[in-house]
Amino acid sequence: MTKSIEIIPEVVFAKDKIEFKPIEINAYNKSIEEEKKLFLKDDFKAIYHDMCVLREFETILDKIKKEGAYKGIKYNHKGPAHLSIGQESAAVGQAFTLDVTDHIYGSHRSHSEVLAKGLSAIRKLNDKKLLDIMENYMDGCILEVVRKSHNGSYKELAKKFLIYGTYAENFARKTGF
Repeated sequence: MTKSIEIIPEVVFAKDKIEFKPIEINAYNKSIEEEKKLFLKDDFKAIYHDMCVLREFETILDKIKKEGAYKGIKYNHKGPAHLSIGQESAAVGQAFTLDVTDHIYGSHRSHSEVLAKGLSAIRKLNDKKLLDIMENYMDGCILEVVRKSHNGSYKELAKKFLIYGTYAENFARKTGF
């Protein structure tokens, strides 16, 4: 959820137009062997990793909502749990092909899209940029939480930052995105 949205009527309601070039429909016709040549083995591993992260994230939300706990950690989540279990490949596939600066616009089930886009961006950004984002986002309050127990690379720290911030957002906490 966004914390604030600045709406400037002159910009939002300015007359304009959008032009498109033709978009092919049902045009995909590649074999698995052709498709495999477009990616590295590490790409496939990263895609699989991200799908597993998304599935576990959703599973945890589901268990907390239904059972009030996950692996012995109790939590009473009074809010909704709009899950996207089974849609991991769509979120990860989209994010894998996007640049760091590309935007996604989701729905009330967007945690998987947010996580997938974040995991993809973490892979694409260097350590200096990751640290800059974490230190400056919300004055570093999320970083302060995840850094306490971290003992590894900046990329791993950024993953913790992303996952923690997404859980905190789902649970309506101050340190949520």
